[in-house]
Amino acid sequence: MKTQKFVDLVQGWIADRGAAGLQFTTGFESLIGDTVTPPAGTMRADGRVVEGEFTLPDGKVAVTIDSWGSQASRMEAAVEAIAEDIGYPLVRFVDQDGDLLTTSVRLSHRQADATWRAARVQLEEAGIPFQEIQQATTSNAGALARWFPTSPIFGWWHSHTVSQKNLDRNTKAFGKELAEAFEGYAKVHSDARSARIVTAEIVATGVARRHRMAAKQDTLFGPQAKQGSGKNDVGPSALGLGSMPPTAIEKAPVDVTYESIVGHWFLSFSGLRRFGWSDQDAAGANALMVALALLLREVAAQDALLRAGTELRIVNAPRATLIRHATGGEEVDLPSGEQLVALVRELGARVGWKGPVTVTIPPKSILGQLLEKSDPELVEADGGA
Repeated sequence: MKTQKFVDLVQGWIADRGAAGLQFTTGFESLIGDTVTPPAGTMRADGRVVEGEFTLPDGKVAVTIDSWGSQASRMEAAVEAIAEDIGYPLVRFVDQDGDLLTTSVRLSHRQADATWRAARVQLEEAGIPFQEIQQATTSNAGALARWFPTSPIFGWWHSHTVSQKNLDRNTKAFGKELAEAFEGYAKVHSDARSARIVTAEIVATGVARRHRMAAKQDTLFGPQAKQGSGKNDVGPSALGLGSMPPTAIEKAPVDVTYESIVGHWFLSFSGLRRFGWSDQDAAGANALMVALALLLREVAAQDALLRAGTELRIVNAPRATLIRHATGGEEVDLPSGEQLVALVRELGARVGWKGPVTVTIPPKSILGQLLEKSDPELVEADGGA
């Protein structure tokens, strides 16, 4: 699909107030059989039973297999695999040895993340307009289209705001320089934070719990009893030697059997209409957001290993549906994966994308000092300083 044709297509949807958004519905099956494992903490946490199931309108019991936040994280992680191909402005934080610390698409709060704010000096030295990005709002999001394009797609919110009381506390704990690096965050605008315009989740329906009664026979050491009779005596099992008896049911891991596993993905035109792109071409910026969201959905879907016990296979080729208010949806033809790569590359270049940027974090920088304080091994290696 030619770039201008796609821009016109998206702009037509944005101009049509009856168009609610694009929807994909995907059917999955578990590759390990008739069971699938929900996220940690969904069914059991700290040895306690958690009622993670919920009832659907048709009376079936369901459980979340992958949440909104997890799906967003998987789509953002896909950026790292294709950043060079599409010219994405991925910011890579590295230490002085060139080892990767993190990237801009791994930050939970995106440009409002405390890690990003801690690296302000190094970002500005690399030519990244930190203050312009920080002042972006939904009505003035041009800097985000240029430097943080996943923020409009997946939303951003303040990772922390600092009152005077908390600033005093943080100064005492971390020192004046570190504490003041995190002082406050722009909240003067009502649109200084944004909900996501893409929402996605995977849900299993018709579920029932299954306890995994794990056990393992050690043919070399066999069952190992304690040595001696004192209350503090331990046996080889304390070293991890010997057979592992069946887990008590109240401690056993839990997965579920299921009737169906369905993924839902929705891009909201209502959400996208809220954005203003300042000095960027509005039609091109809107088209970039849609094309990038579609591309990340497709790339992330290729890796369906969500966690141990949850590897999925797509059982139906999902079709895009244009959802309209008060009327039924209609299937629409969208660009292929290769076409999306080309579209995102060209539309990104129009808003100023110039590919990944590497930012070195020195040990004495704000972020470097925080990393040292949070890593005991680094502290020990530095003589405890």
